[in-house]
Amino acid sequence: MAEKLLKRCEVPVEKTWRLEDIYETNEAWDADYAKLSEQVDALKTYEGKLTDRAKLLEYCNLSTDAEQRLGSLYGYARMRRDEDNANPVYQALVARIQALATRLSTAVSFVGPELLAAPEGYLESVRANPDFSDYDMYLDDLIRHRPHTLSAAEEKLVAMAGDVASAPSTIYDMLTDADMRFPEITDEAGDKLRVTHANYIPLVMSRDARVRKDAFDALYTTYRSFSSTIPAVYAASVQADLFRARAGKHASALAASLFPDSIPESVYNNLILAVNEHLPSLQKFVQTNAKLNGIDEMHFYDLYLAPELGFDVKLPFNEAYDLVIDCLKVLGEDYCDVLRRARDERWIDPFENEGKSSGAYSWGTYATHPYVLMSYKPDLDHLQTIAHEMGHSLHTWYSNTQPFPKSDYSLFVAEVASTVNEVLVLMELMDRHPEDSAQAYLLYSLLDSFRGTVFRQTMFAEFEKSSHEMAERGGALTVESLNAVYADLNKKYYANLAYDELIAYEWMRIPHFYRAFYVYKYATGFSAAMAIAGMIRCEGAPAVERYKRFLHAGGSLYPIDALKLAGIDMSSPEPVRSALNEFDALLEKYIAVTGK
Repeated sequence: MAEKLLKRCEVPVEKTWRLEDIYETNEAWDADYAKLSEQVDALKTYEGKLTDRAKLLEYCNLSTDAEQRLGSLYGYARMRRDEDNANPVYQALVARIQALATRLSTAVSFVGPELLAAPEGYLESVRANPDFSDYDMYLDDLIRHRPHTLSAAEEKLVAMAGDVASAPSTIYDMLTDADMRFPEITDEAGDKLRVTHANYIPLVMSRDARVRKDAFDALYTTYRSFSSTIPAVYAASVQADLFRARAGKHASALAASLFPDSIPESVYNNLILAVNEHLPSLQKFVQTNAKLNGIDEMHFYDLYLAPELGFDVKLPFNEAYDLVIDCLKVLGEDYCDVLRRARDERWIDPFENEGKSSGAYSWGTYATHPYVLMSYKPDLDHLQTIAHEMGHSLHTWYSNTQPFPKSDYSLFVAEVASTVNEVLVLMELMDRHPEDSAQAYLLYSLLDSFRGTVFRQTMFAEFEKSSHEMAERGGALTVESLNAVYADLNKKYYANLAYDELIAYEWMRIPHFYRAFYVYKYATGFSAAMAIAGMIRCEGAPAVERYKRFLHAGGSLYPIDALKLAGIDMSSPEPVRSALNEFDALLEKYIAVTGK
C-alpha cells in the first residue's frame, strides 16, 4: 500500500530540523521583531547626516545589525511556514516580517541618493579608510550604482513598492504549495495514490509507462486548469521586473538582473549559443536512453526514466549521508566534521509531510548555521540531493567567516559548491565500482545531471529572456503566448521526442521563474564546478586549498573574481565550452559501455 503522509505534528522531533537554534519560541521571535522595529525608526534619524564620517560609521554598524536581525526573523518565519504551508501562525509571521522588511528598505532609501550626492571623492576616501573595511564592498558597489540611483524621494517610492513586487511570488507559492491538489492515479501495485510535487518525479521514473503518463497528465491537466490565474500571476511578476529595471535606468530586465553581480550580458547570451550548438548531443543522449529502455517512441514523460543497468544506490537517509561524507573526504577533515555536525545537531529536515514545501534548499542565518530542507527518498538522485544541499550549506558556513556585510555570496556562484559535491560523489563512486553496469549507471547519472542542469536550465533561461522581451515590446503575457514560447523551446531542445501538448504548461510549475534570470546560474555554476572538481581530483591538496579560498571569500569579491581564486575565469566562454565538450566525451563512453 502507498505510504500515507504524516501531518507535521506527527513527525518525530528527531527527524526534523531544530529551528529553536534561531528562536527558542515564537515569543522570542516577537521580541526580536520589536527590536528590529525600533532599529528601523532609529535608522531614519541618520538622514542628512551621512557626510559626517563618524555618523556614517554609526549608521553602517546599526544597519548591519538590523539586516542581520532581519535575516534571522525572516529565515525562522519562512522555514517554519515551509514545514506546513497551511499553518496560519507562520503565514502570519511571514506576512509581518515581509511588511517590516519593506519598512526597513523604505526607511533607508535615502542612503544611496544622499551618499551619491556627497562631495566628489567622499565615497572613495571613506572606502579607503580602515575603519570602513567591513563596508568596502558595499561602498564600491554604491559607487558602481551611481548611474542607476534616483533621487531620495524616488528611491523611497521604489522601496515602498517592495510588497507589491514580492506579491506574485507569495501568491504563486500559496497556490501551488497550499491550495493546489492533484488527482489520484493508480500506481504500479494497483493502489490509489495522490500525485504531489514531491512524488511526481519518482512517478515519472516508474518502469510502468501507464504510471508515467498518468502522473504527467495528472500534474499538467491540473496546471492547465489554472490557465487564467498562473499566467496573470507570472505576468505581474514580469511587470515587477520591468518596473525595477526601468526605475533603475537599465536597458532591460536582463541587464538589471546581471548588474548587481557585475556580469556582462555576453555571459548569458554565450551560454545560450553554446548550449544550442550542442543540442544534437542532448538528443543523442535521449535517443540512447530510449534504446536502453526499449522505447520506440520517446515522450516527455519518459525523460526521467533511468535505464535498468544492473546497479543502483538505495540507502536509508543516514546511510546515504554517511556515504556522501566518505566520498567527500578529499575536501578535508574540517569539511567532513561540519557535515557530521549538521546531522547530529539537526540542521536538516529530511522527510516529506503534509503541507511541507516541495523541493530542496539550503538556507541559514549568520548568527547560527545553515539549514537544509528536502524530502528524501532512497535512491541515487536523493543521495545527490544531500551532497548538493550540503554543498550550499558548507559554502555558507565558510563564507560566514567574513564580516556580515561581506558574508553573502552572489547567486552567480551559489550553485558551484553544491555541484562540486555532486560531481565528486559521482566520480568517487565510479572509482569504487569499475564494473560496466556501475559505470553505465553512474555515467547516466552524471549525463542526466548535465541534461537537467546545463541543458534544461538554459532552456529555462531562454524562456525567461523571451517572456521578458515580449513584455518589454508591449506584448501580452497570456497562456497562449507563454505556452507558444515554451512549446517551441521544447520542440527545439527535444526535436526527436514525440510532442505531448501538455508539456507547453510545464513553465507554470517552475518556481524559479519568480526570481527572474536566476536559472542560468545553474548552468554556468555547473560548468565552473566541473572544472573545479576535475582539478581537485587531479591535483589534490593544492586545488582543495584554492577551492576553500573561494568558499571563504563569500561576498568579499565580485563573483567572477571570487571564482578566479579557485582557478576559474567565467568571463571567458571557455568553462562552458569545456563542460559541454566533457558532456560529449562522457556520452561516447556511455554509449560504448552500454553497447548502444
